[in-house]
Amino acid sequence: MTQAKRPTGEDSRSRNKKVGAIARWLLPSTGSYCLLIALFLLVNNSWRFLIDSDTGWHIRAGELILETHAVPQRDVFSHTMAGREWFAWEWLTDVMMAALHHQWGLAGVVGGAFLVLLASYAALYRMALRRGADPMITLAVTIFAVLCGIVHWLARPHLVSIALMVAWYAAVESFRRDRSRWIYLLPLLIALWANLHGAFVVTFIILAVYAAGEWAEFAARGECGAASMWRVLRTYAVVGALSAVAALATPYGFKLYGHLWRYLTDAKLLSTISEFQSPDFHMLDGKLIEILLLLAAIAAANAIRQRRFVEVGLLILWGHMTLRSERHVTLAVVILAPIIAEQFSALTAEFADRATAGMGRAARVLRTARGWYRETMGIDRQLTGAFAAAAVFVFVIAVMGSGLAEKILSPHFSPNRFPVAAADFILRTKPEDQLQGRLYGKMYSSDQFGGYLIYRLYPQFKVFVDGRSDFYRRGAVLDDYDKIATVKPQWSELLDKYDIQWMTLRRDEPLALIALMSGRWRSVYEDSVAQILIRKPVQPDQAMDSQTNNVK
Repeated sequence: MTQAKRPTGEDSRSRNKKVGAIARWLLPSTGSYCLLIALFLLVNNSWRFLIDSDTGWHIRAGELILETHAVPQRDVFSHTMAGREWFAWEWLTDVMMAALHHQWGLAGVVGGAFLVLLASYAALYRMALRRGADPMITLAVTIFAVLCGIVHWLARPHLVSIALMVAWYAAVESFRRDRSRWIYLLPLLIALWANLHGAFVVTFIILAVYAAGEWAEFAARGECGAASMWRVLRTYAVVGALSAVAALATPYGFKLYGHLWRYLTDAKLLSTISEFQSPDFHMLDGKLIEILLLLAAIAAANAIRQRRFVEVGLLILWGHMTLRSERHVTLAVVILAPIIAEQFSALTAEFADRATAGMGRAARVLRTARGWYRETMGIDRQLTGAFAAAAVFVFVIAVMGSGLAEKILSPHFSPNRFPVAAADFILRTKPEDQLQGRLYGKMYSSDQFGGYLIYRLYPQFKVFVDGRSDFYRRGAVLDDYDKIATVKPQWSELLDKYDIQWMTLRRDEPLALIALMSGRWRSVYEDSVAQILIRKPVQPDQAMDSQTNNVK
């Protein structure tokens, strides 16, 4: 296929300046500074990784798998859906999180997330360079990609999909540009990915975009129908088909496809999950996405000039997906950043060619500056940055097991966000005191607290609901939960229906206030974040009134 001109190719002088073998590995490259900036941003935003309680149930699920040597098929964490079929479709990531937690506690979980993201961003930078992008432009675009993804820096399985998408994307691009045969290994990658996170399904759509884009490029070159075109399209089809079969290599087989389809097409459910909502362009993360889409539009316009229709298709696809759901930005930047870096490098080189074409003094000065820049970047391209990268990764691993973890990794669930002190109160209450205070039986709590309470209280207590919305949607629990949480008229009857004996609630939430006013509940614990309510013993006259009402 026609390749874009390398905008930062070295001239004869820079090619003659070879860097020694030792220096190539020891000296930092522009990519090294990119990695250091990413590490700086990770450390300054480490508090974000444990602001979602789902991390808690992922860890406990992984521990359960390690203990039983089996992937769970039925729910064990809730009392509302106990024993119902559950798809733990991120089970392998759960196992890795549990292993890290066993070795280093929450510091291991956050540190592991650091390592995944650092590896992803380093590979993303190298991918853009291999496409001929200018190192400085690539540095700026990669850091911008890092900033766009900060809002979804959570210690959850979706981070693994970022790294896997980089690897998958690199293999497909290698085939497109060099007709490399690495693409035939992608079914093996998909087999692994399907056990780690469900985002693998989007690769089938991307492959279709590649096939359509390559067909358009062949047509634009007047080669439509050529044997080479059919070989290319056949390769995409074969890889896609083999990948679809490889994704069946999970504990759930074909059922996983059905589950993901029901989950991702359930508009009612997705409308209640904040991370699946469209970006809010009044917020900082929304403004970053707005800039990302603007850069993508400019890149798409230049790609059309070059008749590079694969890039155009990818930019349209991921622009649409990002507008539809802010959650998609984490993978969108993986696809869009190399394209933006490549296209803006081409535009910059085109502008520089025009600026240095004249014979005036300004043009001569610019040519000299450009020659120096090319020479410098030619040297930079020879540097691997391996020593700096190794130092960064060793540093993160060392921190995970040291006293610096508390300061650098923020390895704890925030007591200002989760019922940390309330859980301490529950755990230090003796069984006989629990019976006396009626802190036993079935508990109600919000889904925001659910994952954390599984982390702290399982298996002693089970939750009413947690962040596994795809699971709870299969019954009436989510609808009933919404009625209870929003204190609909039937809230009390629903608590009776589920035999709720006590509740761990956010302090001063409407349900807590109404429950106390009803006279049927009393508070046994309260702090600035949470409060625990227990049922009052039913008096004989109240029981008779209840029976009379039931008869009526």
